[in-house]
Amino acid sequence: MSANNTSNSYGWVSKTFHWGMFFIIVGQFWLGGNFKKDAYEGMGLSKLHFSVGLLILFLILIRFAWRAKNPIPELPEGTGKLQALGAHGLHILFYVLLIGLPVAGVLIVQAKGGTVSFFGIFDVPRFVAKAESTADLAELMHEVFAKITFLSVLLHIGMALFHHYVKKDNVLRRMLPW
Repeated sequence: MSANNTSNSYGWVSKTFHWGMFFIIVGQFWLGGNFKKDAYEGMGLSKLHFSVGLLILFLILIRFAWRAKNPIPELPEGTGKLQALGAHGLHILFYVLLIGLPVAGVLIVQAKGGTVSFFGIFDVPRFVAKAESTADLAELMHEVFAKITFLSVLLHIGMALFHHYVKKDNVLRRMLPW
């Protein structure tokens, strides 16, 4: 299997990004639902959640660079304009959400007076002052983005299964890791 994408298939690098991000995002949902919201100063799940959120942000930036040099495969022949628009729109939404979620997360912590560390290697520079109203708004953004991300993942999976079982095209097969 080639590292680079082709006109009809994803290369192993794109597949690794895709499936790696999937498992990291699933882990983030678990972490986000299992730490105490007021535990910003303790070590544990909250700090891990913050670090993994930053990891997602870094991976998205690397993925942008990879995608710029490796265009995605063409949609199957016969794909309608509305369906193509929906597919591309959902991918853009994923990128917006996966950038917005960690940014909102950093805003929450900093607006509550905390510090966000990347696995203890470095701290994110402070770019917002302590302000409860900012923290409240960032928490709302984070919650809404998380819910939209969850629903978007379900839609993405549903559409992949639709392509595989109903349309019987290669959309799902070209992203499978085997």
